[in-house]
Amino acid sequence: MNTPIGRRKFLGCAGALSAGAVWPGVTGNDLARGKSCPIAALEHKAQGQSVQTESLLGSLAPVMRSIQRERGFPLAYEHRGAMPVEEWRQRGRAEVERFLSFHPEPITLDVRVQTIVKRAGYETRRITFAGCHHYRVPAFLLMPTEGKPPYPGIVALHDHSGYFYHGKEKLVAMEGEHLALKKLRDRLYGGLSYADELAKRGFVVLVTDAFYWGERRIEYRNPPEDLASRLAGLRPEQLEYVEAVNSYLGERNTELNTWLAFCGISWMGIVNHDDRRSVDVLASLPEVDAAHIGCVGLSGGAYRATYLTGMDSRIQASAIVGWMTSLPTTLNSPYPVHAGLFDAFGLHAHLDHPDVASLAAPDCALFVQDCAQDRLFTRAGMEEAADKLRRVYGDLEHPERFRSKFYDVPHQFNRSMQEEAFDWLGNWLRPKGA
Repeated sequence: MNTPIGRRKFLGCAGALSAGAVWPGVTGNDLARGKSCPIAALEHKAQGQSVQTESLLGSLAPVMRSIQRERGFPLAYEHRGAMPVEEWRQRGRAEVERFLSFHPEPITLDVRVQTIVKRAGYETRRITFAGCHHYRVPAFLLMPTEGKPPYPGIVALHDHSGYFYHGKEKLVAMEGEHLALKKLRDRLYGGLSYADELAKRGFVVLVTDAFYWGERRIEYRNPPEDLASRLAGLRPEQLEYVEAVNSYLGERNTELNTWLAFCGISWMGIVNHDDRRSVDVLASLPEVDAAHIGCVGLSGGAYRATYLTGMDSRIQASAIVGWMTSLPTTLNSPYPVHAGLFDAFGLHAHLDHPDVASLAAPDCALFVQDCAQDRLFTRAGMEEAADKLRRVYGDLEHPERFRSKFYDVPHQFNRSMQEEAFDWLGNWLRPKGA
């Protein structure tokens, strides 16, 4: 099953901005000039000539818009009619579960601690836990060592960014870390490892490698000739080595989605299952207040946060950064950025992307942070999504539990955005008077 054209999404997180992101048709010489993806190539082109504004899908876009508008999103909150809210929520979550297409048998967590590094005010534990009986999930667990437990917990969700060589390491500080990580953080996170910043604030933070990233990326006993030729003469500590691996793995996204579908599985199904298992881990720890768990993520991490927020009622506060839009508005994009993303294909015959997050209303306090200069979405699409969520929370008589804000920046989660997001999470996850 090739990804349906009408349901393609842009590369999950900050693909337009990541040093490691490479797309088919973008050469090594392009990289040297800063053309690391279609948007960068578009900006390079714009210096000397006009920029295309027509939808990349040309004459097909109006046809697709017409079909989608006629069908709408029948399970969206505004169409529930006299249906009780809890019944609407259950039906919505049941549809999401159906299209996630991954429901392994329950298994004990079997959390294993591999190493512990002491830091000022917290410690970083390298752990693994059982995702299901098919695999284990590698993760970092950041545990405060000051203050009095139990602490609130946070699932911190790393970005997509077309950068697969590392996953959890994008958000966690380490000794002797790769230059590629520094470049990514400088571009997307204001130079900070924000999981460490949360731990310093008294949160227990769990960061996993999502399926296809970091320790869970593709490894070969005998690398394909194409990959071997790209890596010839390079060493793993070199930036060019990481870029070459990222380029190769980015080009394998289509095969990954197709072959998972051939197996009756969805990429998003595995990702969301493991994200919910992360909540299981936090809730199992005596140091964590299981009634006060939240999540946060940028872009591809925000996409993950949307599904985790909507599908796990234990998430009591959420910060979704740089990936909240009404999906049909992506048809207006004139450049090829809506591809290579994990998704619950088929779901959007029933629910729009903000509708998934709305399944958590009003119990989960939700903060959506949008980037006003984000060229991965239309401003209208981002506003439409925020307005839809605002109406749901308002109708459920808890408008104070939803907030959205535009920042006049490109696609990123900078330090000022982090401050506001962390304050939001702390306000809703710390018991009053704590």
